[in-house]
Amino acid sequence: MKRSIQWCISMLTAGLLLIGFVGAAWAGADGLYTATTDDGVTLKMLRYRPSTDAPFRTGGQPVLLFPGILTSMNQYLAHTPAGREDNYRDLALPIPLEDWAKDDPYIQMDHMRYYSLAHYLWLKGYDAWFCNYRGTGHGEFKSEKGDDPYNLTTLDVWGIMDTGPCIDKVRAVTGKDPFIGGHSTGGFVCYAYLQGAYFDPAELKAGFKAGYLPHVKSDPLLAAVRNAQIKGFIAIDPGIQPAIPQWADFDLMWMIVGLPIYLDFDALITNLVNPLVPDDLITFALDAIFGTVNTLAREDVEPYVTPYLNFWDMSNTDPNIADFYGRSCATSTTMRCISGWVDRGVNQCAREHWKNGIENKDKLGGEPRASNDGYYYYEDYMYLMRVPTIAVLNATDAMVNAENVIEKIFDAKTKHPGDVYYVIPGTAHADIPLGLNAPSDVFPKIGDWLDQQCATTASGAAPEDYSTEGSSSRAAGGGSGPDDSSDGMCFITSASCR
Repeated sequence: MKRSIQWCISMLTAGLLLIGFVGAAWAGADGLYTATTDDGVTLKMLRYRPSTDAPFRTGGQPVLLFPGILTSMNQYLAHTPAGREDNYRDLALPIPLEDWAKDDPYIQMDHMRYYSLAHYLWLKGYDAWFCNYRGTGHGEFKSEKGDDPYNLTTLDVWGIMDTGPCIDKVRAVTGKDPFIGGHSTGGFVCYAYLQGAYFDPAELKAGFKAGYLPHVKSDPLLAAVRNAQIKGFIAIDPGIQPAIPQWADFDLMWMIVGLPIYLDFDALITNLVNPLVPDDLITFALDAIFGTVNTLAREDVEPYVTPYLNFWDMSNTDPNIADFYGRSCATSTTMRCISGWVDRGVNQCAREHWKNGIENKDKLGGEPRASNDGYYYYEDYMYLMRVPTIAVLNATDAMVNAENVIEKIFDAKTKHPGDVYYVIPGTAHADIPLGLNAPSDVFPKIGDWLDQQCATTASGAAPEDYSTEGSSSRAAGGGSGPDDSSDGMCFITSASCR
C-alpha cells in the first residue's frame, strides 16, 4: 500500500511538472502584466519564465520586445501549446545543440523552446518582457482594442500611444532601465519612441471625434529623456520602407487599403482555423506558396513580383514552427496599419500615415515630399536616436532591405560605439526571429551584444570589440566585421546592468 501511494504521488508530481514545462506560462495567465495608455486602453504584457516552478529573472537586466504586424508576442515564445503535444512531438533538435541550450530540461521536455528568443534570454539571465499592441494578442494576453469607433489605429498609434506605457511598466516593476527592440514593426515602434514622437493631446481628442488622426510631432527634449532611460535598441529586421512595385499605385488600391476596418483574424483563427483546419495543412499551404516564391525568386523567373513576396524562407523554417506561427502567432490588425506599410513601400519614404491631418482625411494616397505637405517623416529624425543599437538583418531584402536599414537608420542616427549590424545568411524577413538558424546565428549575436553593453555599463569603459569610428558600417555575412560565429560566447546565469 505504501509503495502504491508513493507511486501515485510520484506520477502526480511528474504530471504536474510536465504541465508546468509545457504550458504553465499560459495557463492561469502566469506572468501577465498590464499597461494603460493615455487614452485608457489596457495592453497585455508577459514577463517570461518557462514554468511556474522556474524563477522570474527579477535581478536580471530587463529586455522588452515588441512584435511585428500580424503577429503577437508569441513570435518570440515558441512552445508547445496545451493540446498540441502530439502534433509537435516530431520536432527534432539539431546535433550538436548550441552551447546555450545544452542540458536545459525545458528544451529537452519541449523541443519547440529551442526556437524561442524569450527562452534564450531567460537562460542567459535576462528579465525578458513582451507586449501586444492594442487589438492584438490571444486569450488572456489579448490587449483591448479600445474605444476606436472609426478603426483609426495606425502604425503611428502603436508607436506613440502603446510603446511608452509598456516601457514605463517595465521600469516601474523592475526599477531598471530596459533594452527595447522588436521585429519589423516592433523595430519601428522603438525608433518612433526614441525620436520623441507624439500626438498633441487636444488635436488627438478632436480628431478621434471627427474620424481622423492628427499629424505626428517630435520633441527633441522628450527624445533626450527617453534615450536616457533606454539601455539600447535591438532591431530585428526593423521596418523602414518595404519594396512594393510601382504598378500598385492606383486609386482603387488606395481606396481599399485606406478603409477604416478592424481585421479580426483572432476570431477567424480561434473559431475556424484551429478547430477545423487539419494538421499539416497550414504547413503544406505555407510551403506551397512561399516555397514556390522562394524558387522563383532564386531563379529570377517571371513574374517579377516574386522578389517582393520572397519574405519567408521555408527552407529555414521547421514545419512545426510554421504551424505554430499560423495557429498561435498570427493576430488581428487594422487595415490602416497595413496600409501604412503599403504607403511607405510604394512611395519609398518612412512617413506617418498619409491620412493623418484633417486636410488628408479623405485623401487617396499621395506623392511624398510635396512642398509643405505637413507630414512627419520618421527618416528625417533618426539623429534623435542616441542609444547603442544592434540590428540582425535578413539576406533576401524582401520586405526589409538591409542596405536601406543601414542608410536610413544606422548612418542617420547619432553614432554610438555600441552600434553594430549583421546580415544573417540564409534568412528572409519572416523567419529571421525563429528560423532554423536563429538559435545559432541570431540569438547569440543579440546575447553577446547585450553582454557587452551590460559590461560597458558596469565598467564605464567601451568594450574592445567596438570603436567609435565607423562602428555602424561593420556587418557580418556580407562585409567585414566582428566574428560571425557563436564560438566563445560568454554564457552567464544572471545578467545584470547596474
